[in-house]
Amino acid sequence: MLLAIGDVVRDRQDDALGTVAGMASGVVLLRLNDAVRPVPSANVEMVARAVKPRTPTADVANLCFVALGLIVGVVMGTAIAQLGGGAFLISSVTFTSTVTVIGALSGLILRPRRLRV
Repeated sequence: MLLAIGDVVRDRQDDALGTVAGMASGVVLLRLNDAVRPVPSANVEMVARAVKPRTPTADVANLCFVALGLIVGVVMGTAIAQLGGGAFLISSVTFTSTVTVIGALSGLILRPRRLRV
């Protein structure tokens, strides 16, 4: 199960609802009212995800990643065209390069903050 700080979870032992305050090795720190208590990760059940609104900075970063991906895709497609590649090869290399660059940059810079427990 993937958890992030702020997710609402339920402790299966006593059906207590709380939010995830932190994570350690095999233990989830559960915030109940003003207290924080460790709960084994096997006893935690997901109730709701904490979703943060998108920020303008993330939107601008995504736009930059798309632009950079398109530039890299066009450069790679042009290189294949100069080597004498056919239309299918050029389009597939351009598409693959673009998707790879956008996915890699998004995963590296804007990666989700979820941890497997």
